[in-house]
Amino acid sequence: MARVLVAKMLACALSPLLRGSPGPAKPRALSTLLAGPLRTAGPAGPWPLPGRLLPGLQLALGFKTKDVIKERCRDCYRVKRRGRWFIYCKTNPKHKQRQM
Repeated sequence: MARVLVAKMLACALSPLLRGSPGPAKPRALSTLLAGPLRTAGPAGPWPLPGRLLPGLQLALGFKTKDVIKERCRDCYRVKRRGRWFIYCKTNPKHKQRQM
């Protein structure tokens, strides 16, 4: 019984090495490396919190560019940089805005 188990473990460990590499690794986006939806980790995910929301992982790719910018919640704040107004938000990064 133990002999079969050891043989299967060796086969699993050595099979990727025997196949060879397909070539240089290409860089991937974060969304292709995550298991399941962006903010949850399933049982196969690398995080130890299965099924819970991951803290601090909110999708905010860039600024919304608008003519008139407005603070959307009480945590939004305005900053003037490089001659433009920006709005940042600590609780919801989707509220980020930039004046045209």
